[in-house]
Amino acid sequence: MTVADTLTAVAAVVPYLRASTTTDGDDWYSCEALVTDAEVLSGVITRAMPGFGTTDPAVSASLFTQAYAFRVAGVALAAYALGRPVPDVAPNVTAVRIDKPRPSQVAHLAPDAQTMTASELSARLVGGHLEPFVTAVHAQYRVGERLLHGNVASSCAVAFRAVEGASVEQRADVRARAEAFFAVTPAFDGLGAFTTVRAGDRDGWYWDRTSCCLWFRTPAEQYCDNCSLVSSQELTERRIRELQEAAT
Repeated sequence: MTVADTLTAVAAVVPYLRASTTTDGDDWYSCEALVTDAEVLSGVITRAMPGFGTTDPAVSASLFTQAYAFRVAGVALAAYALGRPVPDVAPNVTAVRIDKPRPSQVAHLAPDAQTMTASELSARLVGGHLEPFVTAVHAQYRVGERLLHGNVASSCAVAFRAVEGASVEQRADVRARAEAFFAVTPAFDGLGAFTTVRAGDRDGWYWDRTSCCLWFRTPAEQYCDNCSLVSSQELTERRIRELQEAAT
């Protein structure tokens, strides 16, 4: 299957997980450059600071890592979750568009997609791309490596949850594939877990993280809906209310 076929299939299920096969236009950065060139990486993180509403380089580095991971991983994980062939996720054949000024789109430049096991995808996506990216960010900014890996894990969970929420008929398969992927990704050990919350005849599938992305240190002063700084009881109560409201 071609990568274009996979991108079309994913976008049909989750429209905002769109990707490109070219880097035509402005604001595109090679992922390889971001992973290997400290000057390029620091430049984009510095320019992203106003968009994140912060003057703290560590906060910008954290939030940029979270956004980068979602863009780089989103389409590939969605394809895997749907049982589709997965685009090549190596840094030398991927690029991101940074125009908000944060990652807003990914380009998969290799022409073919291939079916992967959870272990294969984890090794290529996390081991071969996102772990080196975290290492590069951590080398330049005073922000914890565990925190950065937690951001990556959370972004991967968001991608899986997007597909799970949009694909009712495949929901059980999506959840099983997500669990399998996290189980074979050593970098994510101890960084969170999927939780199922039930309210009446409805249930919701959530990711509970064990670290914080530092969003609360921006002027927004907000916490993510799975933040480790929010008590598990409060998170559960919120989710039950959401499920009950969705049922009415």
